[in-house]
Amino acid sequence: MRRLVIALLALAVVPASASARDIAKVRERAVRWAVAHAGLHERGTTNRSPQIDRWERDMGIRIGQPWCGAFVHQAFLRAGVRLSARLIDPQRSYRDAQAHRRGLRAIPISSVRRGDLLFFAFRPGLLASHFAIVRARPRGGRASTVEGNVSNAVALERRGLQYPVLAARVTG
Repeated sequence: MRRLVIALLALAVVPASASARDIAKVRERAVRWAVAHAGLHERGTTNRSPQIDRWERDMGIRIGQPWCGAFVHQAFLRAGVRLSARLIDPQRSYRDAQAHRRGLRAIPISSVRRGDLLFFAFRPGLLASHFAIVRARPRGGRASTVEGNVSNAVALERRGLQYPVLAARVTG
């Protein structure tokens, strides 16, 4: 059954030549999936639960890692785009977005819209240490987000635009 689901997901991947309209639909589906998972908790502080373990397996990575990237990866996978497993590492993905590779393209933070990604550097010395999916265009200097691994759960947040270190758009 798992192989069938993976095979069906592979068929749903948006082709490299996808139009901007197709990508906008992908971003919308990713946000809807992510918001539907608000409140999902890991077990204690283990970085694990049956769902989180599955997301990390779908990425082909070691289970039990900090999982904000696995959450973002799964949201886009469910929406039809398989992003790089490097998404588990916000710092590496930050560099990918800056270089416009692996399905990510850096954009001005002031230009974010629903379905874009925000990168945060909550750990000193790192370019980025956390991701968020934007739920709506920013208003009043704040962006509504949905994020994995916030206080050990999926959370709906409102973040000031002074905190992100980079914004990125998924390009397919």
